[in-house]
Amino acid sequence: MSLQEAQQILNLDTLTPEEIQKNYEHLFKVNDKGVGGSFYIQSKVVRAKERLEEELSIESQKQQSHQNTET
Repeated sequence: MSLQEAQQILNLDTLTPEEIQKNYEHLFKVNDKGVGGSFYIQSKVVRAKERLEEELSIESQKQQSHQNTET
């Protein structure tokens, strides 16, 4: 899944762990099959969260690497 698609699914412009988690929890809950939601959409929400968390991890590693080269 592309970064852009993941952001669209979770309705995010900026990537912060708090916003990702907040939107994920809301969308996961409202798409629960038990309340008439869609398992397919719920799985897309999970995959989007995983993709965005992966992107945050990559950005964090880049920042750490950049800081290490400056010292």
